[in-house]
Amino acid sequence: MSKVPENGEETASEASSPVPGEAAQANASPVRSRPSWKQIAVAAGGFAVTVVGTVVVTLVATHNSARRANAAAYAHGLLDGAEAARNEYDFDEDDD
Repeated sequence: MSKVPENGEETASEASSPVPGEAAQANASPVRSRPSWKQIAVAAGGFAVTVVGTVVVTLVATHNSARRANAAAYAHGLLDGAEAARNEYDFDEDDD
């Protein structure tokens, strides 16, 4: 609490002291409303690197299993075609 003289007036040192928040605001730089182009470029570059990295990791992780699945599907297709040929399936019948 501040000391008030008996006549009700404040002393000169108390009256001239700034409010604590005003001094900090006066020395602070102005608030920027949007990021600079450098910040946008860095963020876009980081996003692009993240996307490319994710795609590469996903492809590497699924490459072997996808290759096995494709080979199995191809083999099953060949076996189905061979079985259909043994059963004398007319492959041109559907073209009418």
